[in-house]
Amino acid sequence: MDIQTLKLNLVSKIISIDKPAILIEINKILQKESKTDWWDQLPEEVQESILDGMDDVQKGNVFSHEQIMQEAKQKYDL
Repeated sequence: MDIQTLKLNLVSKIISIDKPAILIEINKILQKESKTDWWDQLPEEVQESILDGMDDVQKGNVFSHEQIMQEAKQKYDL
């Protein structure tokens, strides 16, 4: 079934629904789908920073919690 046929079938089914509760649920689903993705709301600099961080993780450029704690203990005589 192609996308246009699917759309027409869905429209036909929605038109035949008489139960308000079902229509409300369908409406909720459609409203969620039409909302803008939170990622698109982030400033470009923040998006780039997040992507840079993810790239660092993939390259292994990270420190474990234990490494950070050890460095802090040495630096601040803890």
